[in-house]
Amino acid sequence: MTQSIASKYAIVGVGESARSKNSGTTPLHLALDAARAAIADAGLDAKEIDGFMSYSEGDSCTAHQVATYLGAHPKYVKDISGGGSSTELLIADAVALIETGQANTILIYRAMNGRSGVRMGGGGWSTDMLQGALDGGSFIIPYGAGSPSQWFGLFAQRHMHVNGITKEHLGHVCLSAYEYAQKNPKAFFYGKPLTMEDYLATAPLSDPFNKHDFCLESDEANALIITSAKHAQTLQQKPAYILGVSARRTVKHAHYWQNIDEVAADYVAADLYEKTGVKPRDIQVASIYDCYSWVVIRQLEAYGLAPKGQVGDFVAAGNLRIDGQLPTNLAGGMLAEGYTHGMNNVLEIVRQVRGEYSGTARQAQNHDLGICTGWAGPDIAGAMLLHK
Repeated sequence: MTQSIASKYAIVGVGESARSKNSGTTPLHLALDAARAAIADAGLDAKEIDGFMSYSEGDSCTAHQVATYLGAHPKYVKDISGGGSSTELLIADAVALIETGQANTILIYRAMNGRSGVRMGGGGWSTDMLQGALDGGSFIIPYGAGSPSQWFGLFAQRHMHVNGITKEHLGHVCLSAYEYAQKNPKAFFYGKPLTMEDYLATAPLSDPFNKHDFCLESDEANALIITSAKHAQTLQQKPAYILGVSARRTVKHAHYWQNIDEVAADYVAADLYEKTGVKPRDIQVASIYDCYSWVVIRQLEAYGLAPKGQVGDFVAAGNLRIDGQLPTNLAGGMLAEGYTHGMNNVLEIVRQVRGEYSGTARQAQNHDLGICTGWAGPDIAGAMLLHK
C-alpha cells in the first residue's frame, strides 16, 4: 500500500549563484553561493542542514565538499550522475530520507560551468561517450545523429507530422519564454525580445530547431532545501508544500527508438495524478522542462494540460503567457533564463506558488497549485506538484 506524502514535506528555501557565460570560478564556488542564498532564504543556519545531495554530468563538485565549506557535518551525502529529471528524483529521495529518519533538512544543488567548462554535446565529447550516453546509440550515431538536438529532432518531426504541429507553434513556445525573460533581470535574454518574424527568419540548426528552440548554456548553480511541513512552519519563508512526486519513470524499452511515439512523461502523468487525485484542469501554473521548444509541446500533451491533437492551437492562443490558461516557465525557462538541467525551473515554480512576486507583473494571478516536470529525454522523466 502506497503511503501518501501529501503536504507532509515542503521546499523552504531556494537560491542561485550569479549566471554568466564565463564565471571565472569553480563549480564549488558557484554551489556555495547558491547554497548560502537558499539557506538565507529559509532563515536557517548551515549547521542545521544534515543532508546534502547533487546531480551532475561529471562537471561539478561533491556534496561533501559543499557541506564542509559551509561548516556543516551532515548525516547523509549523495552525488548522482544525471541531468534532466534529476531534481524531481532527488526531491523524492529527500522525502524518503526524512520520512525514515536518515536526515531532517536536506539541501539539493546543481552547479556547473555549462558554457565555459564542460558543454553538453560538445567540449570534448567523443563518439564513444555519446554512444554511452544514449542507449542504443550505435544504431544512429554512426549515421550522423550525434547530438541531443538531432535525437530530439527525430522525435519532434514524427510528432509534428502526426499532430499537425507547425514551426509557428514551436515559435509560440519560444516567444512566451522570451516575453517572461523581459520581466526577469537575471535572465540571459533580458532586454532581448523576440518576434515571430525574427524567429521564422532564423536559420535552422537541426531541423526543426533553430537557435531559439535550444536551451541556453550557462555557468551557474541553483539550490533548494527540503524539510518536514512541521519544521517548515517554524521558518521565515512561506513554504511550497509537496503534494506528490513521480520520481523517475521510463518508457517500456531501454532502446527507446523502438517506439518514437512514446515518451516517459506519458507514464509519469498517470502516476502523479493517481497518487494525488489532481486533474490537469486543477493546475494553475507550470514549469515545464524546456531543453527544446518541442519538448514543452509534447509534455503539455502528456500531462493532459492541452488536448491531444490541439496542443498547437493551445500554445498559439497564448495560453502559456501570464494571462493565459496555464502560465508556464515564468522566469524565461531554460530557453531564455538559464540552464541547470531543470533546477532553475523548480526555483521559479516555488517562488510562484508561494506568491513571492505578488503585486508585480511577474506573478501568476492564480498560483495555488503548480506542476514542475523533468525530462532526461524521451525515455526518462519525472514530475511533482506543489501547493501553497
